[in-house]
Amino acid sequence: MEAPCPDKIWQDAGGAFAIGYVLMGVVNIGLGFKRSPPNKRVLYTYALLRKKSPKFGGNFAIWGSLFSGFDCTLSYIRKTEDTVNPIAAGALTGGILAARSGWKHSVQAAAFGGIFIGIIEAFQHMMQKRMQAQQEEMTQQHLEERKRYEEERKQREGERKKLNENEKSKKNKQQQQQNGENDLD
Repeated sequence: MEAPCPDKIWQDAGGAFAIGYVLMGVVNIGLGFKRSPPNKRVLYTYALLRKKSPKFGGNFAIWGSLFSGFDCTLSYIRKTEDTVNPIAAGALTGGILAARSGWKHSVQAAAFGGIFIGIIEAFQHMMQKRMQAQQEEMTQQHLEERKRYEEERKQREGERKKLNENEKSKKNKQQQQQNGENDLD
């Protein structure tokens, strides 16, 4: 479940920091063992982890907080939550982060950010439709099974009633026969 907007910014920043830190940690462990001298692998890897992982995590946190901030701002301004908000937020985030490199790089980064988030949103939308179709199919199957069960239950009840009626009629006939025999005596 997604948090409301002001809290969403902090949660996304923290989550992005953790993702960046862990990803860079995995990369640095691999690079540290590959590039270090054989007798100093652990020390070299540890130094690499301490030096680069927090920076990369911080960069991810900046991206995540800017993205969430723009997303919340656009949701507030437009008064709607749809796929346009994250795509525009990705474009704005990419453009702002590349602004120091000049307007050409900023426009390229904005286009890349918008396209990247657009691909993610399209994939998410596709998966949501697929899951919804599966849910509807499962619901339909459940309803059909329930209907079949109810029909079978009614049929069994009808058979039980017939058996009970047959037994009652047999008992009545037996009683009538006994009463008829008793009257003759």
